[in-house]
Amino acid sequence: MRYFKLLKDYSNEREIFCLCENTFGWEQYELSEGKQISNWDEKITFYYNPIEGNLAPDYIHNNLSWFIVSPLFETILNEIDNGGVQFLPINIINKENDSSIPGYSIANVVNVIEAINYENSTYSVFELDDDKFYDFTKYALNENEIKGKHIFKLKGDEIPIFVSELVKELIEKNNITGCDFLEVEVTL
Repeated sequence: MRYFKLLKDYSNEREIFCLCENTFGWEQYELSEGKQISNWDEKITFYYNPIEGNLAPDYIHNNLSWFIVSPLFETILNEIDNGGVQFLPINIINKENDSSIPGYSIANVVNVIEAINYENSTYSVFELDDDKFYDFTKYALNENEIKGKHIFKLKGDEIPIFVSELVKELIEKNNITGCDFLEVEVTL
């Protein structure tokens, strides 16, 4: 099976960009770690300026780089990998007239697997406070370690999200907006 790094498509200049002014104590990268969240605060609100963009895509760009998805995108992800993604409700508000865009949530990908093929990947390593950090410029994945997951993060590099070709096809078939893809190498 083919796999892709899920990217944000920035080509439509009319898409909204959301800013969160109060995370109620949540740190930016806490939602990138692939951990279940049990004490989510549904008051978390993102604001957009309609003068800068007024089109709400299915995958919304935001100042925290959180994976904000529409109800349709949520349905697709739930059907494809039930339990692999936790959905955390948020509010999206127009700064000009206080109207809201209902139903959006943060897709917290909790499938985290050890599937990086370091031998075929291209990366650099740097150390900070006795911790090693990897900076990948090209990913290669071990297909045997993916074990049928269709959306996941990689242990040791939890920020990027990866999807199977099945997810990519469903996104394209359902005209989900705001997504782009970068195919990654897959080895056995």
